[in-house]
Order: sequence, then C-alpha cells, then structure tokens
Amino acid sequence: MLGCLLSLVGWLGLNSAGAILFTGGEPAGTVLIAMNTILGAAAAALTAALITKIRFGKPDASLCANGWVGGLVASSASCAFVIPAEAVVIGSVAGAVVTFAVEWFELGLEVDDPAGAVSVHAVGGIWGLLAVGLFARFHSPVLNISGAAGGLAGDSWQWLAQLVGVATLLGFVLPLTYGINWLLNRIYPYRVSVEGERQGLDLHELGAGAYPEFITHTEDFIPR
Repeated sequence: MLGCLLSLVGWLGLNSAGAILFTGGEPAGTVLIAMNTILGAAAAALTAALITKIRFGKPDASLCANGWVGGLVASSASCAFVIPAEAVVIGSVAGAVVTFAVEWFELGLEVDDPAGAVSVHAVGGIWGLLAVGLFARFHSPVLNISGAAGGLAGDSWQWLAQLVGVATLLGFVLPLTYGINWLLNRIYPYRVSVEGERQGLDLHELGAGAYPEFITHTEDFIPR
C-alpha cells in the first residue's frame, strides 16, 4: 500500500514531465495534467473498491491499490489531452479491467504474478493507449498544437494509430522480450529454489529477515 501511495505521488512528476518533454506542453499545463492524473487514480480505486465490495462482501485493499496504479498507468498517455470528466471515465475503466485481469491472469492463465504487475501495467497501459484514440483533444490548452483525435473527441485517424501501436507491442515487442527471457532462463534459471520459497528470499539470499516482528523458527524449515 505504501509503495502504491508513493507511486501516486511520483506519477504526478512522471506525467507532467512527459507532457512537457515529449508533447511540447506548456509548464502551466501541469495543473490540468496533475488533476487528470489524480482523478484517474481516484476513479480507478473507487471502481475497484466497488467491484470487490459487490463480489466479496468487502473492498479488497490490495486490488484497490492495484486499481489506482492501473488508473495512473492508463492516465499517462492521455492526461494532457482530455478534460477531467474524461479522465474519470478512463480511470474507472482501468480500475475495472485491472481488477478482473488480476484474477484472470493468476487463476485463468496461471501466471505467477503476485503483485499484479502484468494486469496493472500491460492491461491498464493498453487501455490507456486506446483511450487516447477515443477521448483525446489535441487542441488541449496544455499544448501548442491544434486538432482533435478520433472517436468521441473528433473524426481523425488517431484511433487507428493507437491500434497500430498496441498491435506492435503485442505482435513484436512481447514475443521478442519473451523469447529473450526464455533463452536467458535456459542459461541461468530465474526460478528460486524450493527452500528459498519456503524461507522467503530475504532470509534465504541475504541471511536476514525483512520483517523482524515475525519470529522465524528453525524447525519450520526442516524437511518433513
């Protein structure tokens, strides 16, 4: 939770700097960027809380944290190009898809991703890229250019450019990086030992527990 909260603070700088450096935005536009970033994260967290409340009877703190980081990820591509109301919609969708994606990847595809990073950054990021084509207005006061994107905000072909970008990520970047990691895993396996999993990597690799409030008993690690 603390790490995700720190991400929320850091993302304000990330989105603001990105808009200024890569889109030619004016420094004064960081107010809108920060507002859209916070609204996207808040909407995603509330959506995740609502979904988990309905499904499990109580809001799930971990999934809510994943939800707001997913909202931050989704906001990155469009924060300089949308109005606050659209940022809320983008964040809400991100919170919903990330919440279901965590379960889908771990239970459906059996992907070992305890932090939900794939759901947050891949699924949330892809939605964020598509959202640019649906909502972005390129006559945003943050920028020095004019024009509108496709979908809900205009009638240009920006949405097609976003689809091409997503297809490139899924069709080229994903297989390439997966292949490289598969090859490296054959040479130097990534998987930790069974004993390391039982002890926890802090104790197994560093020789000290990261959480001293938890008492570790030697007999817990004697093979039975």
